[in-house]
Amino acid sequence: MRKLVLFVSILHISFIVFAQQFGGNAPSTKWKQINTDSARIIFPIGLDSQAQRVASIVHYLAAEKPVSLGKQLKKISIVLQNQTTIANGYAQLGPFRSEFFMTPDFNNFNQGSIGWSDQLALHEYRHIQQFNNFNNGLSKLMKVVSGEEGYSLAINAAIPDWFFEGDAVYNETVLTKQGRGKLPLFLNAYPSLWQAGKKYSWMKLRNGSLKDYVPNHYNLGYLLVNYGREKYGDDFWTKVTRDASAYKGLFYPFQTAIKKYAGVDYKTFREQAFEFYKKQTERMAQVRDEYVLPVKKSYVSNYYFPYSAGADSLIYLKTSYRHRPAFYIKDAKGEHRLKTRDIAIDEQFSYRNGKIVYSAYESDARWGWKDYSVIKLLDVQTGKQQTLTHKTKYFTPDISEDGNLVAAVQFDENGKSELHILNTNGGTVLNKIHSPEINLFTDPKFLDDKTIISAVRLKDGRMYLAKSILPTGETSQLTSPSFNVIGYPCISNGIVYYTASYADNDDVFALRMSNGKIYKISDGPLGNYNVNVAGGKITWSSFTAEGYQLKQMDEKDIKWVEISKAVATTLAVKFQTDTEASVGDVLSGKALQRQFAVSDYKKSTKLINLHSWRPNYSDPIFSYSIYGQNVLNTLQTEFYYQYNQNERTNAVGVNAVYGALFPNIVLGTEYTFDRSTVIGNRVRQWSQLDSRIGISIPLNFASGQTFKNFNLSSYYVLRNNFNKGFYKDSLGNTSFSYLLHSISWSQQIQRAVQHIYPRVAYFLNVNHRHAITNVKGSQFIANGSIHVPGFLSTHNFIFNGSFQERDTLSQLVFSDRFAYSRGYEGRYFSRMWRLSANYHLPLLYPDWGFGNILYLQRIRANAFYDFTKVYSIDKSQTRDQRSAGGEIFIDTKWWNQYPLTFGFRASYLLDRDQFDGYQGMRYEFVLPVSLIPR
Repeated sequence: MRKLVLFVSILHISFIVFAQQFGGNAPSTKWKQINTDSARIIFPIGLDSQAQRVASIVHYLAAEKPVSLGKQLKKISIVLQNQTTIANGYAQLGPFRSEFFMTPDFNNFNQGSIGWSDQLALHEYRHIQQFNNFNNGLSKLMKVVSGEEGYSLAINAAIPDWFFEGDAVYNETVLTKQGRGKLPLFLNAYPSLWQAGKKYSWMKLRNGSLKDYVPNHYNLGYLLVNYGREKYGDDFWTKVTRDASAYKGLFYPFQTAIKKYAGVDYKTFREQAFEFYKKQTERMAQVRDEYVLPVKKSYVSNYYFPYSAGADSLIYLKTSYRHRPAFYIKDAKGEHRLKTRDIAIDEQFSYRNGKIVYSAYESDARWGWKDYSVIKLLDVQTGKQQTLTHKTKYFTPDISEDGNLVAAVQFDENGKSELHILNTNGGTVLNKIHSPEINLFTDPKFLDDKTIISAVRLKDGRMYLAKSILPTGETSQLTSPSFNVIGYPCISNGIVYYTASYADNDDVFALRMSNGKIYKISDGPLGNYNVNVAGGKITWSSFTAEGYQLKQMDEKDIKWVEISKAVATTLAVKFQTDTEASVGDVLSGKALQRQFAVSDYKKSTKLINLHSWRPNYSDPIFSYSIYGQNVLNTLQTEFYYQYNQNERTNAVGVNAVYGALFPNIVLGTEYTFDRSTVIGNRVRQWSQLDSRIGISIPLNFASGQTFKNFNLSSYYVLRNNFNKGFYKDSLGNTSFSYLLHSISWSQQIQRAVQHIYPRVAYFLNVNHRHAITNVKGSQFIANGSIHVPGFLSTHNFIFNGSFQERDTLSQLVFSDRFAYSRGYEGRYFSRMWRLSANYHLPLLYPDWGFGNILYLQRIRANAFYDFTKVYSIDKSQTRDQRSAGGEIFIDTKWWNQYPLTFGFRASYLLDRDQFDGYQGMRYEFVLPVSLIPR
């Protein structure tokens, strides 16, 4: 994944794409490093073997360039994060660095089974090679003019996101014996649309949808990148991206380069690519399957892990674009929601005899790179749920038949995987199973109280079904190791049913434990997962263009088709790549057996790391800033110059935030030269120094069904005025200082894709400013809001309240921060309070755009009523400022990447505006907050 800070070149306006974990590691974390000429691998103590492996792969890719994009090379810093349960990674510009999240994805069908750190190195370092080799022409000039952020903007404007990710997936595919380009779940994304007769526009495929399933830019990019290499040669994309990044063809440079080197225009290239793959999937004729539940056509719904709960009853997890994930039961009376699931990373859960067990996500309160995966146990009959473990890293749990034991995969911070058997009465660990040849256990299932069946990944990336005996922990093979991915076992009457990618599709298979024979049970055309066999029925989830749908049949109707050992051990690939044959599997080469020197990494290393510089303009202030951020993201700095057009003054300043301690330390100072004003008949001249220091404690609590955020901060602000000129000795001391205190608290539930706001939430923020020297002045402001469900599942009532009061001495007047009733100009009164009611609802999902420039994703509306009461200086008189009206918002994407929301507001002023006396209709355009200069 790329993680880039982008901004508009013409106005130098920020578009923040991904939030970063600032100060995410505890001070107790000790760092080591492997520092070479190509890369610096920074890692916590205990990850030496993984760091050596990452360093070896990166060095091989940097030196050999097996899938070359060019010869340019720049050293990269890569940080290995081992305390998060999120499986991910990114490479970024601004600053230039990469981070790997070392806990793997436990869904074998999503990412495959090769070593997780190997896959991260192959994928993320490909982004580094892209950054290094796109440094051409106008992009190179932007790097000189604006630093890494300017360079980031240039290459992302020139080259589409699908190429960045598709090329990285291609890299991991052709350089290994697996990779996502060999996984049926990944490759079936577009065939699912073709099989269903979906004909979406190019811009919809690029930008996605809030109502329909649209494959992401990883799926799209891999198909197009692979086609380009197969059709036009291995150097095709090297030439295209070199010209595009140099802006040879100022407008639409990528399309221009495609036409130059493919000989066809961009549209024809895409159409021919899709036809290339459609011909290979012609056997996927349009079908009209029967499903257990009616298919929702208006929005995507997914049904996962069906379990028989009695005659004609099924328990399953349901997610959709319109509703939060929840456990449901379907019986003769219909579908009923049992309980909304807690926040979780994946969909997997297990059910037996009235008990549901699953792993849920919980965050550390202070350190963003530390979180947990805990086991939850839900009683279906009573609806009561207990947390079985605390501050653990347990995944894919299963519960025994009698409900007394839980088997779960434990993955520790050093990368060690074990099967743990826990007692459901208190979560005590009774047994641990570990095997030196097994890299990762996944999907454990009880055969009985003494035997566990699981799908295991070996260190070389192969998989097999394994049987582990308790309490000895002896583990043996049930199937032969292969690079086919397998998972989701279910045991019934001595038969293990499971999903495997044999013969280039994820289908349901059955292993007879008595003789070791394997039989094919389902027959595509797309993937079939989460099989359950009980009560004479076999049920599973089938991947479709409308989401995962449930299929069911009688056991007696199963067609048992025996497969050969060759089929079970040979990896068949839906879409072949020619490059793979010439490159081979780089992970098994001797070049990756290198050992590098390890040394301590000081947290103070290059704390001030300047990466970008650019001008900003916010009337009447023009500024030029230089931004910095260190590799560990514990210090963010800004050095700036600014010119005030109204006052004709110059100023320089610096801001810094240090986040490596429990409280964030905030520092800032600004010196303004030669200010002047007229007081009576005298001209006052002075220079001004504004300084501030403070602390901020940001806490985040994700647990249960809610995200909770708390922030406490306090700042000391000092203004020193240095009088100049003829009257400097008669003006006296005009310096002063004040304190600013702030506290905020919020709590909100998860959101579904179509939810504009959280269905249930509340927010509270209180600020107090008060002078402490020379002059008197104070200001108190409080804001709060409550979100509650509207009449439909995507509607919201939002009620807001605000209160602000300031002193009336006017010795020190703090700036007005009160949100006035909409439509009014607003004035700064001594006391003001406001109550507002809003009703938000979606109107339309156009999924329409033009010119690869603007895409309309959603049109939504809000009806509002605002009531503000303002007070005179002595509080003896009040006035009402009421308004009512409506707002239309359009959620858009620009240039197929950048989300922006624009709005139009019509307000009827029920009272005369205290600013200009106007009463009646007022119309306004609402511009996106993200356009405010950074």
